[in-house]
Amino acid sequence: MVVATSSAAPVKVLVVDDSVLMQKLMTQIINSAPGFEVIGIAGSAEEGWDAIQELRPDVVTLDLELPGRHGLKLLARVLKQDPLPVLIVSAFGGPGADNTIQALELGAIDFIEKPDGTTHTLDGFMKHLVAALQRAAASRKMISAARQITQATAVPARPAAVPREPARSGKTSLIAIGASTGGVPAVQTVMRDLAHLRLPIVVVQHMPPGYTAKFAARLATATGLDVHEAVDGGRLRPGMAVVAPGGPRHLEIEERRGEFVCVLREGPLVCGHSPSVDVMFHSVARSVGGHAIGVLLTGMGRDGADGLLAMRKAGAETLIQSGETCVVNGMPKAAFEIGAADRVVPLNQIGGAVGQLVGERPNLRTA
Repeated sequence: MVVATSSAAPVKVLVVDDSVLMQKLMTQIINSAPGFEVIGIAGSAEEGWDAIQELRPDVVTLDLELPGRHGLKLLARVLKQDPLPVLIVSAFGGPGADNTIQALELGAIDFIEKPDGTTHTLDGFMKHLVAALQRAAASRKMISAARQITQATAVPARPAAVPREPARSGKTSLIAIGASTGGVPAVQTVMRDLAHLRLPIVVVQHMPPGYTAKFAARLATATGLDVHEAVDGGRLRPGMAVVAPGGPRHLEIEERRGEFVCVLREGPLVCGHSPSVDVMFHSVARSVGGHAIGVLLTGMGRDGADGLLAMRKAGAETLIQSGETCVVNGMPKAAFEIGAADRVVPLNQIGGAVGQLVGERPNLRTA
């Protein structure tokens, strides 16, 4: 075990990885990042658990492939008994993405891929690691509260004086959802609670290529909906959901001959992201207007805030996840501050709130 002394209250990081090379590389990167310090290194899941109990880190970086017990088992144990931000740092893309998605479902804060010398360069890894650590650090104060969502109560949104179209009439045609950090389990919770409505659902979850197809497949299993990656020209149907594919293209929704169609367009990053929640929400505002419902969930930054405001101005109903149930209350807070939200709702009550908006009678459904 390698232990460093602390000064000026830096964010304390425990590195759990069986590669000596990665241990040294990550220690160098983390110790060079302002406000962060490696306080320990563990080479196995067992050592990692002992180090967490002994050193009480603020953030843990975790490789999923460890000798002995798999990293997923350590993650589940940590989040059940001693919740804290866990950042997955793994070499597994492609087929191994299932493990990463499962880790995010369990409650891992985020993930990045190890450098491979080709697609994932060392420079890129350094930048992504520091950015991910910053997101993890931002979640520290919220993560325990977010794991107690069943005890949360709804908080009404502050009325905002923004111009908008008259209240919508007729049936809801589409539900649009945006999320980022902490969004994998949040999206799953909301979609599970919306599945019985059999409405088309469009999702933008910040995630790199190679992972969104796995995410869609796991959503399909968890919700019973027909969920897949959006394809250019694909038509939306009741009981169907699409996830924006990771990569250089943004997902937009267009109306063509009375049907809603997915359009994938290349474009610059918006709010630092592609696909961007803002781009998708703006397209829904244009194409669906007051017959849509927008939902903005946990995430760092402000992607989705402006687009949600455009939806509200177009007459759509808009909801944001309450701060106390967010892993990172960045995107919902940004939307709240500009008056984009009709309602602020705890995560486990969003499905019921949407149900009431589409005319479903209140019932005793629970998360």
